[in-house]
Amino acid sequence: MSLNWRDPALKILLLWWRLTRPCTIGVRGLVVNEAGRLLLVQHSYGRRRWYLPGGGHRGSESPEEALVREMREETGLEVVVTGLVGVYYDTGGYKRDNIYIFECRRVGGEVKHVGGEIADIGWFPPDALPEQMMVGMTRILDDWRSGKAGYGQIRAHRTGDLI
Repeated sequence: MSLNWRDPALKILLLWWRLTRPCTIGVRGLVVNEAGRLLLVQHSYGRRRWYLPGGGHRGSESPEEALVREMREETGLEVVVTGLVGVYYDTGGYKRDNIYIFECRRVGGEVKHVGGEIADIGWFPPDALPEQMMVGMTRILDDWRSGKAGYGQIRAHRTGDLI
């Protein structure tokens, strides 16, 4: 079955989806170790880009609580949130993603590869990050270095890209 993009029914369906699509809330954590290196994880799915650790918000969690949980699940670290780096959004491709980026401090645990959705984990100098980085990483790091909370759109242009 092929789709006919001129079909009025399909146009109505796409309009309905654009108006009613869910708004997702995600969190990511920026953790720097004593050597000044940034913690990144590589997902085992999609384009296998390197990301700041984090994930989705659940139910009645605050964004900070979601990040503490996600950091434990993805990296084995116990962290406390020390500040907001920025809030970014992507509305491209029929998406409404909102991502909170927090600065964190490690208070326990050891970095470990926990498997599952994480293919690899590592510490990287902020000026020598891997080539396959998450969308908007340059902007996020610039906002972090400036000390002012960032806000704005970071668009993932391809399906499978995440912010």
